[in-house]
Amino acid sequence: MAKLNQKLFGNRNIGLLSTDADDKTGGEGLANISYVNGSGKSNGVQTATISAPDLPGGVQAVATVTITLGSVAGYTITEKGSGYSTPPTITVAGGGTGYTFTAILTTDQENAIFCYAKISDAITNAQPADIIKQRSTKRFKVKTASGTAICELKSSALSTSAATDTGKMTIGAVDSAGGTYFVTKIGSHKCTVTRGTGTQFATDSSVAWTFGSAVLNQSVTLANA
Repeated sequence: MAKLNQKLFGNRNIGLLSTDADDKTGGEGLANISYVNGSGKSNGVQTATISAPDLPGGVQAVATVTITLGSVAGYTITEKGSGYSTPPTITVAGGGTGYTFTAILTTDQENAIFCYAKISDAITNAQPADIIKQRSTKRFKVKTASGTAICELKSSALSTSAATDTGKMTIGAVDSAGGTYFVTKIGSHKCTVTRGTGTQFATDSSVAWTFGSAVLNQSVTLANA
């Protein structure tokens, strides 16, 4: 298998709202805040508390919400952030009950392969990771919030505490029906998979991969952010 193009690693996306500099983080930023319901908060501009990004090196989003007559009248995103693979939670201080917000992420970032890794025995849980460099079809240098290490692809989920999982990483994939697989080797166009819940491809099959929509019995979609 030919090596992956480095542009597929988590180091291409723009992070800060106020600069064009590359912050070397994958994932997305905050594009929009949707007010669902709630009432009773203090009038005025309130600071929104937005949860931290899950990818290493991500920039935390910042926003304010304007309350008028106890209801949300508008919002301002002052920092869209980066490194979010899933929408963050949003809360607003100032009293009141029952407030619900939905965070909507950007879709314009250059996606990179998304993976989890357990880089040392001191780490209890596997962490979201950015690939920094490919060493072989199954070994990569990766970076997590806890540091950098060389890790090898594993054909099953990483345990929360097993020492045998130290130095291991996972890349997930799904087929056209949503069935899951673990990638055990990967190259520029194809990957070798182990079955999870998927049935279109047998374990150890060599399958075409994409970031787009998987094709029945032909390709899988790689986890990407």
